[in-house]
Amino acid sequence: MKNKKIYISFIVFIAIFSSIAFLMGYRIPQWDKHRDWVFIPENKDPFFEIEKTDIKADIVLHIPNHKGYILLLKNGDFITVTAITEKGKTIKRFPKTKDFYIDSLNQRFIFSEEIYKSDDHLKKQLIGYRFTDYQQQESLELKDFIIEETQTEFFKRKGYSIKDFPNDDEKKDLDSLYLKEKTKEANFYKTLYPVTKVSIAYEALDTEFYTNKNGQLYTVEKTKVETNNIHDVWNSLYPLFPNYNKKMSAQTLIKNINTYVKTDEPTIESNFIHGHYLHVSFRQHNIEYFRIPFGTKNFNFKYREKTLVYPEQLNIPKNDIDTLACMIDKTLYRIYPKTNKIKKVD
Repeated sequence: MKNKKIYISFIVFIAIFSSIAFLMGYRIPQWDKHRDWVFIPENKDPFFEIEKTDIKADIVLHIPNHKGYILLLKNGDFITVTAITEKGKTIKRFPKTKDFYIDSLNQRFIFSEEIYKSDDHLKKQLIGYRFTDYQQQESLELKDFIIEETQTEFFKRKGYSIKDFPNDDEKKDLDSLYLKEKTKEANFYKTLYPVTKVSIAYEALDTEFYTNKNGQLYTVEKTKVETNNIHDVWNSLYPLFPNYNKKMSAQTLIKNINTYVKTDEPTIESNFIHGHYLHVSFRQHNIEYFRIPFGTKNFNFKYREKTLVYPEQLNIPKNDIDTLACMIDKTLYRIYPKTNKIKKVD
């Protein structure tokens, strides 16, 4: 009798515990619907080769040229940049750089190298590569342009009477007059466009220098004006210089071209406890199922939420023997039919 009571109490405890667990979101794990499909990057697919490369990247940039070149940027003590074709074939591994820039106006990217001029002085050397020719490099130099006076000092020199605190309409009038008087400088500044400094955080930092259609580089670094408020110098540029301090974004070179299709409902692989402040609940690790079209064929794969990230496609396979380049966990992979192993990339 005693054992029977213990058995019944145990059953009741299990029932109560299970009810509470299900109320907290627990779900029963399920059988894998496609046990013969692979988890990328496992190279166990019977029809497709999954080739892992040694190229790592934190950011992928699609270069706007007719060849469809792609730049892969990896951050660290230095930025490592590798140029590849859209099918993942390496074109060039560039020298490691501290800073990486994109000059959209002249269709080139710019790398910086620090050169020791003396024990206590470093000089930044800039090297440019055209989008269309990664093998030819050009040495670039910055040409400082100098703002010799602020807008306030300019008006004082011209003998204009200016209020200490002009209202908005008065400021507009002053800007218009300043622009008219500084036509020569304004015409020069209108030829300058920002060069984008790319950060690994998928954004552009503040513009450090500018370029014109001739490819010359200019920077706003020096002034002969002695002032306690450096903003007076910068503010004097805005009416003259339409692209001054303009924010540019590397997002224009980032594309989402994923063509994989969800083929089935996900299955629950396991549960885990999720805590948010005092609220505790169960959540699930799922397995999801996808396919990527290769002409008339499909590459089928599984995705495990808790260990992988979605593969980032770099191109779209055009036929049954094409090659897919994609990033998986910040590593470049090439996927192609095994019948195409000898001619896997163009």
